[in-house]
Amino acid sequence: MMTTELLAAYHAAHYQVQYPQGAFTLRTDSPSDELAQLLREMGHTCAAFITACNPHSWPLSEAENALAQQQLAAELAEHGYMTIPAIGLDPAGEWQGEASFLVPGLDLENAKSLGEQYAQNAILWADSETAVPQLVLLAA
Repeated sequence: MMTTELLAAYHAAHYQVQYPQGAFTLRTDSPSDELAQLLREMGHTCAAFITACNPHSWPLSEAENALAQQQLAAELAEHGYMTIPAIGLDPAGEWQGEASFLVPGLDLENAKSLGEQYAQNAILWADSETAVPQLVLLAA
């Protein structure tokens, strides 16, 4: 269940992209010059920030989260998507970071479908026109 506190935590999170040419951090509703440049360089019109960790924000073990991330990575690769390692971080340090991926070219409908498949409450998604990551809430 999405609580006000959980929604606030999603908006406050730092979504760090560990791009080899230079790490950068995405914030909800804030334009990202780095994301815009990355999408331009790669020739994509959108990107999603997604994880398979901690379904419905219910903490799982490190091993369970790692296995879920491996499954998500394999599924994305199977459909021809490149993944860039990323991590969702709590700037207050109250919860452990979640391994994630930035997936250039992953359109909104497919990103939502994958998020729902991996029992996530939300994903981040941005188009190349604005490069503003939007928090997209998923069906419970």
